[in-house]
Amino acid sequence: MTEIEKKLWRRVRRFGFVFRICPFLRMAAVCNNLAFGKIDERSDIDIFVIAKSGRLFFVRTFLTGFFHLFGVRRHGNKIAGRFCLSFFIDDDFLDLSKIAIENDIYLAYWLKTMLPVVDDGVSKDLISANSWARRFFENENGFFISTEKVMVKNSYLSSFLRWIFGGTIGNFCEKKLRNWQLNRAKRKIGLINSADVSRALPYIYEAASSDLGLVVGDHILKFHNIDHRRQWRNDWIKKHGEAKLTDCQFLSM
Repeated sequence: MTEIEKKLWRRVRRFGFVFRICPFLRMAAVCNNLAFGKIDERSDIDIFVIAKSGRLFFVRTFLTGFFHLFGVRRHGNKIAGRFCLSFFIDDDFLDLSKIAIENDIYLAYWLKTMLPVVDDGVSKDLISANSWARRFFENENGFFISTEKVMVKNSYLSSFLRWIFGGTIGNFCEKKLRNWQLNRAKRKIGLINSADVSRALPYIYEAASSDLGLVVGDHILKFHNIDHRRQWRNDWIKKHGEAKLTDCQFLSM
């Protein structure tokens, strides 16, 4: 592990308490380059979050607010060493084949290599829901998510907040946050007053130009301005043909 990796993982541990106190958060996982071990001094810390169904927008607001308050949220040109909170789903949207491209070898590798720092066991459900990804790996039995980085389970404060926001008050907050965030997100990606919608997945709004990089809906919030998955898939096929993945093999691309 490089010194840069060690520094970023120390930051994950330092601010991991935010994930642990967040009510209705089922999993927060480091993903992409830090999980791959392929970073440099410009790298950020990509986080993938699974929320309890019916509290997706509450969880996103909670995490975004706290990480922004502590000055460690990625935004604008402030990138290096900051937390990138750009991919949220709830536990009704565990099957990511709904947003997969054809022969999505990157999404399969991304799933396998993510490293949860908080996980109530939903990572096993995530793997089960995405059994389609096993076919990309030489060792199909090795398709699982490592929990070696998981910290202590959610705190007493998290339980207290779940009690407060678990009923009518939480439903009211979720509705208000949902309307605000969906309208803001759809306006940002040009869907309001626009017919530029390429595919009508159930309860998903998608910008055609985003190539599935930008997806907003009741059960998913994915904000990746540029989606390179088709390029990576094509490069892999060009170099390796139909060969299946072995551990870390994809990083040689």
